Amino acid sequence: MFLPGPWWNTLTYALNAPRLPAEGARVKVPVGRGVRVGFVARQKIGAPTDREIKPILEVLDENSALGDELWGLADWIGRTFLCGMGEALQLVCPTLLLRGETFSPCLPDRQPRKSFQEIPFYHPLDETRFEYYRERLLAGGRVLLLFSEVETAAAFFGKLPIVVKEEALLWPSSGGKKQWEAWKRVASGKARVVVGPAGAVFAPLPFDEIVVDDESNPAYIFQKTPKISARSLAGRRAFSLRARLILGGWMPSAKTYLRSRPECPVRLPSGGFVLVDLKSALKVEARGVNGKLPLTSSLMDRTRAALDAGRHVLWFLDRKGYAGEVYCSDCGESLSCSRCGSIMRVEAARVRETMELRCVRCGLRKTLPFQCPTCRGTLLLGKRPGLEALFSLASRYFAERVVLFEAKGKPVKPSVILGTRGLLPLCDTLDVGLAAWLDLDAEARKVEYGARFQAFSMVWESYWRGIGANGRTVLVQTRRPGFGWQNTFRLGWSHFWKGELRERKSLALPPYGFLVQLDLPAGGRASERDDLVCLLERAGIPVMDAGNGPLWVAAKSTDRLAAVLAPRFEIKNSRQGFPVVTVWSE
Repeated sequence: MFLPGPWWNTLTYALNAPRLPAEGARVKVPVGRGVRVGFVARQKIGAPTDREIKPILEVLDENSALGDELWGLADWIGRTFLCGMGEALQLVCPTLLLRGETFSPCLPDRQPRKSFQEIPFYHPLDETRFEYYRERLLAGGRVLLLFSEVETAAAFFGKLPIVVKEEALLWPSSGGKKQWEAWKRVASGKARVVVGPAGAVFAPLPFDEIVVDDESNPAYIFQKTPKISARSLAGRRAFSLRARLILGGWMPSAKTYLRSRPECPVRLPSGGFVLVDLKSALKVEARGVNGKLPLTSSLMDRTRAALDAGRHVLWFLDRKGYAGEVYCSDCGESLSCSRCGSIMRVEAARVRETMELRCVRCGLRKTLPFQCPTCRGTLLLGKRPGLEALFSLASRYFAERVVLFEAKGKPVKPSVILGTRGLLPLCDTLDVGLAAWLDLDAEARKVEYGARFQAFSMVWESYWRGIGANGRTVLVQTRRPGFGWQNTFRLGWSHFWKGELRERKSLALPPYGFLVQLDLPAGGRASERDDLVCLLERAGIPVMDAGNGPLWVAAKSTDRLAAVLAPRFEIKNSRQGFPVVTVWSE
């Protein structure tokens, strides 16, 4: 029996019935003092005699509630991403299915294709890609179409031809009853086309074709555990179903480029891309923050020119809050998160007009203390000014203009809009004349192995997304103009990936291997970290331990790591908590 949850092991129950339910069927079983819904893993004739076996209380399904294909997907998730079948089922199944709601699956039959087929289709103009997708829907067959953003999925669905829309379903972005109704409609065969965001990848239909737009976007990664990309799940489903897989977007992911080597069809025009040397920038200080905001004369002049032309300007800086870090001027120690050990940034409080701390990793919020928790010093300063500090400075320099902070609507007047990557969808609805990246080097210096790719993809998208007849200028402030990976912007993503993959291969980083992130449960024993490191090293598994935050393991395969971790994920260890395992594969 598999129980949805963080457990890897199965539980054994007895059933006194003439007919045994199929693998994947739901049953109600006693667990502790309560009753839970479980899934039949396998049947054993006869019962062990060394311990008492609890009985199954109720059989909810005679056959698999998920069907063979989705049940196999859950099994693959549990093994590949080291989360166990319990967490995989929580990811795949709608909430009401896990609660035991009545459901009679009637999955339609399908004639399988002869073989799996993968088709890359990368083009910087949205409408060119979307027209190709509409042609695929009109061709017939059962099609799943995934978009990285909810708004884009809804807009595409709204423009579908009537003949397609009558057979289509827009997958809801939220769970609960709406998701449950969508699940039942698709499973009954009442819709042959499913359009939606990442969660639609679990729509219970044997598809003939699966399309993933903007497939390299990190928005496809589920925020809840296990953190898996819906793009990877779409590929697995297409392979299992022998379906056609179409991968599209502004540029490919590392794994896709390594496998199919698609060529970039366009280059950035010479007048549309500007690299500016940060060494010539005017360094502007923010009150109470150690560090300066780089504002070059080229940035200021081009911003004013775009506003004078009646167009909007986007300023990107990937540092939320007023300061990216807080430290004590007496002892030099930075304030860290009590839950995960990461740094804390300073930002405006949500409720009152004060400042508070927020962990950049787990999101824990705390009141900004009056003194250092280490030495009791009273002078706390910020490091690395963020967006809130930039907003006050930009409002001063452009006092006669409209300056907005992370605008959600559609400004009437030409405006300077400040924010992180979350501003990019504004390119679809506003006439953006200038997209300026104030400190792209900081984006690429992040500890994540894919930081350079994220920086490149954001800049590439900021030029092409929603571009109109008037074109657009992308300005990048950097300390190394014309050198290294920054020089590949004009040449296109094919040149970027050739250099990036060469370096990743030398370091055995994804997609050439796995990086496994191990986050220990909060509030655990102080020695638990050392115990786990010793256990892994005795098994011949090298561990990267920075002293706080997660542990990291690099490996060609996760099989040996799974064998070592399995005993820690048995249901009997529930009270002490379980590590959170995240497998990065591309």
